[in-house]
This record gives sequence, C-alpha cells and structure tokens, in this order.
Amino acid sequence: MKRFWPFYPAIGVLAFFLGACTGSQEPPLPALVAMGGGGEVRFYRAQDLQGGTASPMGTWSTPGLQDLAYSNAFGGLYLLFPDRLEAYSTQGFTEDAIPQPSPTQAAFPNGVDCTGGYLRLGQNQLLAHCPGAGRAFLWNLDASGNLEEADLTGLPPGVRLALFPQGSLDLLAYLSQQALGYRPAQNPSGVPSLEKLLDPQASQGPYDLQLDRLRGRLLGLAATAIEVRLYTLEGDSLTSRKVLGDFPQASRLALDPVGGMAVYGRGFQVLLPKESPVQQGFRTYTAGLLGPDGYLYLVQGQTLEVYDLAPSPPLLLRSPFLGFSPTSLAFIPVE
Repeated sequence: MKRFWPFYPAIGVLAFFLGACTGSQEPPLPALVAMGGGGEVRFYRAQDLQGGTASPMGTWSTPGLQDLAYSNAFGGLYLLFPDRLEAYSTQGFTEDAIPQPSPTQAAFPNGVDCTGGYLRLGQNQLLAHCPGAGRAFLWNLDASGNLEEADLTGLPPGVRLALFPQGSLDLLAYLSQQALGYRPAQNPSGVPSLEKLLDPQASQGPYDLQLDRLRGRLLGLAATAIEVRLYTLEGDSLTSRKVLGDFPQASRLALDPVGGMAVYGRGFQVLLPKESPVQQGFRTYTAGLLGPDGYLYLVQGQTLEVYDLAPSPPLLLRSPFLGFSPTSLAFIPVE
C-alpha cells in the first residue's frame, strides 16, 4: 500500500504559505490548478490562468468523477467516483510535467453509489459523503488502511458534512436546516460533541460546510426564504450573517487559511482579507477556488474568471474560455 509523506515539513507549511501570498505582487507562486468535471481532470499553470491562457498542461481521463481534493500536508490528490476513492501522490508534479502515477484505491461497499457525493479534508483523514446513499466514509490521508464508515444516526436527509479536528481526532461536523455541530464520527452520543441551533433557522439548503483550520472554526451556508446566511461556529458560540444579495440560490464557500474567504453562487462576495460588496450579482458561479497566492478562481459556464484580491473590491484580471465546465477545483503548489 503506497504511503504519502508530507509535501512540506509540518513546521514550515504555514511559513511557506504566509510567504506565498502574492496577489498582484511578484514573484508568482509556482502552482497548478486542477479542474475536474465532464469525466476528466485538466491541469493548468496558475500563472497562465492569471495571464489569460487556458491551455492545460495535462489531462487525465476520469469517467464518472464526482469531486477532487488536494492535501498539501500529505502531498496527495484525491478523486471521488461513484464506486471508489483514488489517491495520487503529487511528488514529481512540476509546472511542465503532470505524470499520472498508479493510484491507491479504496472501494465503497457493495450497493453504495456515491453519485452526487463530495470530499472534505481533515487533519489526518478524508471524508467522502454520499448523500444519495445516506452514508459517509473516512480514509486515512496517507492512503493507508481501509475505509471506515461514519455513523450518521440522527442526522436528517440533506445534511452537509465536514471534518473538525480536536486534538488528534477528526470529529464529524454537520449542518442541517436546524443545527450546526460536531461529534465523534463513529459514536454519535460520544464526546467531545457540541450542537447549536441555527438562528434564524434555514428553510433552504444547507449548501456548504467547511473547516477554517487556521481559526479553528466551522463555516456553513444555508438560506432563509429571502437571503443566504453564513453560520460560524467558533468555540461554543454560533453567529450568523447575511451574505450575497437577495433571492437566494445554492451557494458555496471558497476558503484558504492564508488567502482568505469568499462566498459565491448568484454573484460573489469576498469576506477576507478585505470584505467587498456583492460582485457580479447577475451571474451564477458553479465552482470556485481561493488560492494561498491571493487569487480567486470562479467558474461560470465554460469560462473561468480570475480575480486579484489585493485590491478591494477585487480586480478581474482575466476571463479565459475553458471549453468545458469543471465542477471542482484544487490548488497544487509545485517545485
């Protein structure tokens, strides 16, 4: 069984990214942007996208691909399919070479169809949530061991899941229309656990749930009848605020611990490092990525919009045509 070792020394990871926040500054951070959708993964130089060029440096054929995620700490690229997970080491990736090594695979149990599923990263584990099957699975980020099933007892259909680290544990975090909380993944009544009722309660969604690792908080998106709300669980305090404009649609978070945070759906709004008004409120964005280099990448149809977050409001740099409609993006620093 292949093991992934950390891509950067643990102590240097934060320093690396803090030094990599370039925005409109130089030198650019050597990196690839992986885009998954339509049964393939395309890899682009981040610098090319920022310059308006959308010619992939490499393409993998991935029929049935549902989602992808990248762990910098483990140097692993993870792909989700209806019947399995695949993990690839990104050692050897450069701005000019994207090899496709043999993956380590973990198959879902017979009868589990993860079509429509998604991935979330923890500190040591990967979560694959299969909403249609009503099941979720954990896999070690080093691609060792077997899949472990999370216990979803008591959670309603439509719940969004993530992983929330406390100490050495990766707890199961959840967001429903009624509550945001966390608990042990295999022991719903165990500790540590916490649940907070949403105020105001949501009538649409939930749309997204992500971990803000640097600040130790959970961020969730759902909506009332009239607005999208961002719910923030930090410590034992739950707060909420309106984001985006009126007439809510499905929305998602683009989050990087160093680069900042944005929410997108009908238009987009940057919340960190500098809050902006709602931008492009007449457009609908379906995928997004905020890199540690301070650039925001948003997909509208088959077009990618690249924004520099150094100014406020963010500055549109380029909008290259991709020729396909990716549904998931990942930022991969390379040597």
